[in-house]
Amino acid sequence: MTRWDISTIALRLVTFSMMAFLIFPIAVTLIVAVNPREFVLPPNGFTLDWFRAAWSSKTFLRGMGVSLVLGLAAALIANALALPAAIALARTNFPGKGAINLILMTPLLIPTTILSLALYIYFVRVGYGSGLVPLLVGHAIHIMPYAVRILTASLLNFDPSYEEAARNVGAGRIRTLFSVTLPVIRTGLISSLTLCFILSWNDFPISVFLAPPSWTPLPVELYSYIKFQYDAVAAALASSLILLSAVAMVVIDRLAGLRRVLRS
Repeated sequence: MTRWDISTIALRLVTFSMMAFLIFPIAVTLIVAVNPREFVLPPNGFTLDWFRAAWSSKTFLRGMGVSLVLGLAAALIANALALPAAIALARTNFPGKGAINLILMTPLLIPTTILSLALYIYFVRVGYGSGLVPLLVGHAIHIMPYAVRILTASLLNFDPSYEEAARNVGAGRIRTLFSVTLPVIRTGLISSLTLCFILSWNDFPISVFLAPPSWTPLPVELYSYIKFQYDAVAAALASSLILLSAVAMVVIDRLAGLRRVLRS
């Protein structure tokens, strides 16, 4: 066996081990969610009672409503801000372009917990503290880098001569944006909106720091439930969120291709 074969086998073993490490907790959660004996493993049957209890809980339904509104609003705001930034990065060269790109990507470089604490301290100092506006701003800041990367990749794959042709026949920049640019990059835009919504929906650190008591997102409600309840309802709800996220990933893959989105 050559040294190349040994290196390939070792790399595959490490890769499969990491995949198993990541998938194992998800698999256990899915098994517990349909196990009649709650957290006792191995399972001794199959039941959907935990799912019915999770989806009939007023607390969880209220949290889902909050996360739905918050996710949609944050995704729209993040993409509305990311679009002009992506156009500038993809279409023009200017001094400090690399520095601005780095600043836009900063939320990806800072641990989310530290970013959440920093946002909380900032909003407390300016007189807001936790509340709906800080929560929405925090989510938008957290997901905006993903929107910038996806939209920039979509614009780089789009021939700018179409925009030039539209302007040559009298269309202004705004008309060109809505009549040419956005329709052409709609696949990337939909993918960006979907991914940003998923990230906002599943976000816990920013929500736990900035969410007001009357506007609690689902991840915070789920965390509070787990602290005081020891049944499989939480596992059922978590399994539902995992399955919904998987469906959303399939949608992104059908629309734009996961490889294209991740490569961006």
